[in-house]
Amino acid sequence: MKKIRVTVSEDIWRLLKKDSEEFGINNNKLCNFILDKFKYSKKFDIDKFMEPQGRPLKKVIQFDLNVLNKAIYYDILKANHVEIEAEFFRELFEVYSSQFKYQREIFIFQETYKLLLDAIQNKVKIKVDYLGDILTLSPYFIKREDQGDENFIFAYDDENKKYRSIKLKDVNLLGILNEKILVRDKKYIDGMRKNFDPFLGERIVVKAIFTPVGESMLKSLTNYKPKLLKKEDDIYYFEMTLENAKVYFSSFLKEAKILEPQKLRDELKSSFLEAYNIYGY
Repeated sequence: MKKIRVTVSEDIWRLLKKDSEEFGINNNKLCNFILDKFKYSKKFDIDKFMEPQGRPLKKVIQFDLNVLNKAIYYDILKANHVEIEAEFFRELFEVYSSQFKYQREIFIFQETYKLLLDAIQNKVKIKVDYLGDILTLSPYFIKREDQGDENFIFAYDDENKKYRSIKLKDVNLLGILNEKILVRDKKYIDGMRKNFDPFLGERIVVKAIFTPVGESMLKSLTNYKPKLLKKEDDIYYFEMTLENAKVYFSSFLKEAKILEPQKLRDELKSSFLEAYNIYGY
């Protein structure tokens, strides 16, 4: 038996691990399947499998060139030796789509991202508009949660006197201030950098049971999935923050029942009743 050992990026490692869990196949089977299907051709072509179902496999993207791109459009085609325009754009969209979601987010918001990194490197404060609130922040780092696919800015909020974790896409950077950051709790900040949790807060142990459908959802709902400590009989034990638990388990509805803690049970019940009242009778 030959053992293959290869070093990959953390993103690819995590994606393969998620697929293994969600699709119910072990790591050996998944890696061997990939090797088998790509051994002589690295084309990822599933259209031929879908065609018998009569699905519309092609869609048209239509957009207008902005003033800048219109002025240099033919220079772009010439520089890239483009013979067929549609193939050129198809390749562009395929390259963009092949990236992880959090990478695409950085790509779209790269100007804000670069300025934030400059502020972090120079240890200075920033002024932002965050969902309508004007805040002065001391940014410490930008990171994503291990099971998530969004970028968060971890910072200290001067106005509200607390640490915050806010989404990059929700931030409108108003300016970089000429005011140095004060590191208030280096041990806490280093701990968050090492084991980042965008929900912050105190970690709790959640006990839950699931229907068969709920157990299937547990494999599929990987964003902000809590750490599984153990499973005893039909009871799952998770470690997470209360806010993370409320967000994650609310998606299960009747397919999961929280046993402990009582506070989480009460808050989910209250949330479900509010939703019920919205729909009325």
